[in-house]
Amino acid sequence: MSELHIHVDASYLSHDLAGALERLGFWRSDFSEQQVDSYAPLHHFTLKPQSTSEFKARFDFLVRWLEENPGNIDGYLEGEVVPVDDEIAEGQFDSGVPIPFTLGLSNLKPGEFRESEIHVTLDREKSHPTLRKRLREMGLFSAYLPKVYGIAEVFTAQGSQVDVDRLLPSLRRYIQEAGGANRCSIKEERIARWWVSRRDLALPPIVGSISWNQV
Repeated sequence: MSELHIHVDASYLSHDLAGALERLGFWRSDFSEQQVDSYAPLHHFTLKPQSTSEFKARFDFLVRWLEENPGNIDGYLEGEVVPVDDEIAEGQFDSGVPIPFTLGLSNLKPGEFRESEIHVTLDREKSHPTLRKRLREMGLFSAYLPKVYGIAEVFTAQGSQVDVDRLLPSLRRYIQEAGGANRCSIKEERIARWWVSRRDLALPPIVGSISWNQV
């Protein structure tokens, strides 16, 4: 079975909600060193249910609790299925490998939510700085996440399932051929359930356009 995740992402989250999340088995997994363009939430809680039934029960309970106790969050819930979670072996960085595409980002309309997302996670300090720069130039936005080994940088592209299906193999191939990524993984997380605290909540941008580069 594919791994299941439930995340709680919020700019505001009450003490009561934090306590309820911990009792449900969530753990705090906040991002660090907030960046201007990272779109990383101030509060980030994670649960990895062990079954579909646990996934549904925890998600439904949270939605019910939040709707019965308004004002405890300014943010959103996302329930995800993870069909792809692969490690990419580190190779020597080759600056001659061209980037495969450039993304144009756009905002979701009120009432919409992303369908899927790609995360490329690597060691910020040990990965080649030019590779990290090029991933940003391609249109992926990043955030810093504490790990056992130090600080990871997580690069993200998200939007429709169609766009993610097109981008994933090309992005994976680029990182494999260019090299320079230490402790690198590439992951797809598909949205199965979602809930937002208010209809006009600002959400991270999605892929609006893809410009494929000729090679």
